[in-house]
Amino acid sequence: MLRNSTSEETQERMNEGLVTLFQALNRNAVNYFLLTDFESDLVSNDIDLFVHPGHKQLFEETLLACGWYKRKEPTHHYNHYFYYLPNSDLYLDVKYALSFANGPDKCFSYNRQEEAMQDTILNSKGIRRPKGIHAVVLYAAHLGYKERGKLEHKHKHYLSSFISLYDAELEKASAPVVQALRTWLELSFPHNIQKLQNILEPHFRYEQKKMVRNKRHLKYGYGLKVLFLGTDGSGKTTLIKAVDDKLNLKTNKLYLGMGDTGWTSSFSKKLYNHKFKIKLVDKFFSVLKTFLVLPAELCLRMLPVKLRSKYAVVLIDRFPGSVFLDKKFGKKTIYESILPQPDLIFFLYADPETLVQRKPDEITLEKSTADIAKFRQVAEVVSKGNYIGIDTSKLSVNEARDFIISEIFKHSKVYTNLLTAKFN
Repeated sequence: MLRNSTSEETQERMNEGLVTLFQALNRNAVNYFLLTDFESDLVSNDIDLFVHPGHKQLFEETLLACGWYKRKEPTHHYNHYFYYLPNSDLYLDVKYALSFANGPDKCFSYNRQEEAMQDTILNSKGIRRPKGIHAVVLYAAHLGYKERGKLEHKHKHYLSSFISLYDAELEKASAPVVQALRTWLELSFPHNIQKLQNILEPHFRYEQKKMVRNKRHLKYGYGLKVLFLGTDGSGKTTLIKAVDDKLNLKTNKLYLGMGDTGWTSSFSKKLYNHKFKIKLVDKFFSVLKTFLVLPAELCLRMLPVKLRSKYAVVLIDRFPGSVFLDKKFGKKTIYESILPQPDLIFFLYADPETLVQRKPDEITLEKSTADIAKFRQVAEVVSKGNYIGIDTSKLSVNEARDFIISEIFKHSKVYTNLLTAKFN
């Protein structure tokens, strides 16, 4: 395994990105406020904001000036807009109306939107939040009209905390609704959502409005294809998981190796690994496996990923490297025609002694030395000499992960297929 370390530099960069943005929003007098994490500590990568619809243009101009981009993929909900800061964990989930979807074509809209906008306050981090009853009711609406997911204990904790924190800001007239929310939290959470909606009803109006897209937009294709090559023990699986967890863009994973896992069915795996005792038959079957069985298996793995990856970074684990080193024209041509052409290729390696230490029961010094040379050659051929080598014995998981993510955000396809600077 690769060694782990903290990523303080990335955290600082992330905080700076948010601080810079909110300072600019305040300086430009943009009307906005936090929608959920009212006492933001600037470490959450998902920042929910409400921006006054009349300030949308000014808000987006400020985002552009601070280096932010809009997500190119259409959102599932019409009233959500996603903005990203490259090479960071950050993205903004922005609403331009205080409307909460309650089905595909209806919603509940806050009656006091203008009043809430005028009655904001800066929190301890210099970010605007709604004040008093607006904060309490809007967060409760986030639970009562929850568009996706289930209620968790953290939601109960946050609502209870906001009621306590903003007690001094609550007017006397709001005492009945606050008490009703406390009772619901104590006796009914996380069930009886209808009761919570009944509590919120006086503060919201029911509207017929298109909230959810009828048809799922076409996602066939690849946004950005990133291939990880390397020997056993070089850290491919560890780094793919780390990048998948950290990258703030949509990701899908695609396994194109021939190891024990990742096969579409146990039958395919058995068929590919089967050997006949009669040499002539086995030789014929080997040709069949190379030109039919394995290509069919790889196509079956690729198809479901390609059907949903037009707006995603596809993290490809391994390639059938031996076919690319085969000098025979037919074999290489077939695989080049069916396999995705990677946009970025990372060749992971380490000194042979380190690889043996990582997997002493599976790797020998001689094998690891030979495999490093083999996969370097595969990387050279597949990338036409344009691969990026990473010595995982010299970097921690977080250092290698952050380097890979920075290279991803340097690629032009991120800004043509996934993000856009054209907001309107």
